[in-house]
Amino acid sequence: MDELQKQQELLKLLKGNEPEEIDRQKLRYALYARKSTQGDEKQASSIEDQVRECMDRISGPQGLNVVRIYEDKFSAKVADTRDAFKQLIQDIKSGKIDGLIAWHPDRLSRNMKEAGTIIDFVDRDLIKDLQFPTFTFENTPAGKMLLGITFVMAKQYSEHLSESVNRGNRRAVGDGEFIGKFKHGYIIDTKRHFQPDQDSFTLVKQMFDMALAGRSQKEIRLWINDQDYKVQKRRGFDSVPHTWSKDDVSDLLRDPHYAGIHKWGKTLVNLNEYYDFEPLIEVDDFLKLNKVDSLNSAKILTINRPKGGNIKSDFLRQLVHCGDCNQSMTSHMTNKRRDGEIYELRYYYRCDTVDCRLKGKSAKAGLVIAEVQKFFSTYLFVTESNYDTFVKNAKVRVKQSQKTMDSEIASLKVRIGNKETSYENLKKLIRDDESGKLKGHYDLDTELAEIEKLRARYDKVLKLREGAPNSIPEFKEYLKLFQSTPVILGKIRDMKQMDTFIRIFFSNFTITATEKDFRKGSEVSFKLKEPWAGFLDSNDFVRGAGKETLTPGLILGKDAL
Repeated sequence: MDELQKQQELLKLLKGNEPEEIDRQKLRYALYARKSTQGDEKQASSIEDQVRECMDRISGPQGLNVVRIYEDKFSAKVADTRDAFKQLIQDIKSGKIDGLIAWHPDRLSRNMKEAGTIIDFVDRDLIKDLQFPTFTFENTPAGKMLLGITFVMAKQYSEHLSESVNRGNRRAVGDGEFIGKFKHGYIIDTKRHFQPDQDSFTLVKQMFDMALAGRSQKEIRLWINDQDYKVQKRRGFDSVPHTWSKDDVSDLLRDPHYAGIHKWGKTLVNLNEYYDFEPLIEVDDFLKLNKVDSLNSAKILTINRPKGGNIKSDFLRQLVHCGDCNQSMTSHMTNKRRDGEIYELRYYYRCDTVDCRLKGKSAKAGLVIAEVQKFFSTYLFVTESNYDTFVKNAKVRVKQSQKTMDSEIASLKVRIGNKETSYENLKKLIRDDESGKLKGHYDLDTELAEIEKLRARYDKVLKLREGAPNSIPEFKEYLKLFQSTPVILGKIRDMKQMDTFIRIFFSNFTITATEKDFRKGSEVSFKLKEPWAGFLDSNDFVRGAGKETLTPGLILGKDAL
């Protein structure tokens, strides 16, 4: 044998260890789903979750042709006891099925006989492809050995049984539904949503109020245990008496659920995104109570903002500090009502630092607004060097913004393409599904609405991307903008717009009490962001007229809600 022949033989041997390339789009796949309703394998709502995950993660993205769905509600520990599985085996033998999809190999078998049948069908090429969302299979000797090990390993059984249960729980939590332990102050309605309990909601709220007022956890526990407190511990059952322990109070005050974020394992869900959830404590107060500035979660930081987008009790959050303790102050608001309707809102900042002499004292947010208006009436950044620096920084921001938008545009294109492919495959699958079972798992109108939502977002981002370079104003426009800034600021009544505007220029404010407390006398100082701070330090600005069309307090009508 010459060297060329030896090389060809070596190539053949090496290729023998590689899985054979197959055209999966031409195969006829069966989707098999199973749950047990008996013994230690019992699961909840598992078949629907299995079918959905197989379609979403395997069939839809790859465009596979699923010709039939087989479902069993029985254990796989004993062979020849599952009717749908037996029909599946017959259909594979008769050549009606040549590809198989299941959530995990343990859905197919937990006994040696049926596991051996599946592996034998793969060996004989009756099953040309096996696909699992949670397991990777390759049609090689090593791949078949791993599949066999997976079928028989008791450890794999227990691990994936746990994962099967967790999967249903994750989906429930992801839909904003009740899972796990009861929550004080709430009952569970028929939709598995948390609703205020008329008997205990106010009591639990008072516990949070006591904690915010500086009362100890022991004092709170002794108080609540004197209130004949009851809680609904099981959905659909009557409330029962509950005696609070030391740990109960501590867990309550640290649980983000009461601020609107339901936590289960590593899953966090903003309940207000799914239904009208009523929290027991505002986010700012929850953060203060737990002595943290942030929980590093956008879901937590966005609750308690109205759907209209305006900021509620969140104006310049974490930008305003107490001059005595140098800690950030909590933003809050009060309202005045006439005939039951809000006609006026007043925004305040309150120091809640435990050891500060001004703890519990409030200052009007109008003090900060007045200082901002005074600043822009005094300092005008309208020189040519101001503009040149502004343009230079703006171009950098535009490029950064475009890079971020490019990434989002690319991601949206892929997501839209995958969704469209999945939609067309689902439409065909539902049309060809003689059993009609798949209609119960999918709503095509909902799938199409998701695609349209992605398309709208894609068009919006693309338009913003194209218009980004034009967002930098010409010098004349720049001059006009800064010369009219005090007037613009004075006319803004949307608190979100004002918040955004001020954050462009200022990094923080400090309110210092010049007398006993803020209301008897206060001064406001500030720190500017760059390049504005540099302009001020180098005297690179034009002094304004100093006109002060200011108001002593920030008072807004109900249209600012």
